[in-house]
Amino acid sequence: MSNKYDKFVKKALDKMFTYVGFEGFNEEFTKQHEDWYQQKTWTMEQSADFKKWFITETKKDLKFNKHMAEREFSWFDLKWGWKVSDDPYFSNFRKELVHD
Repeated sequence: MSNKYDKFVKKALDKMFTYVGFEGFNEEFTKQHEDWYQQKTWTMEQSADFKKWFITETKKDLKFNKHMAEREFSWFDLKWGWKVSDDPYFSNFRKELVHD
């Protein structure tokens, strides 16, 4: 990792992986599963906690303002975020698919 952004991404992945039972980022896991980010789930509460941590750390490490940090989180979460296991929207959507 050569620059501040790459170092921050590694730090964020380390933190994110701890929410689903890893000690930190697990490169072997990501190599075993091409869609590794779809293999684990976390709760909405865990996701919100991580978002709060991410924004705080982005502002500190990368000197982003709040708006930029929130936008960066959105991209990070879209690209690598775990699935949310208790999202009511998707739970209801899945139920509708099964019953149709």
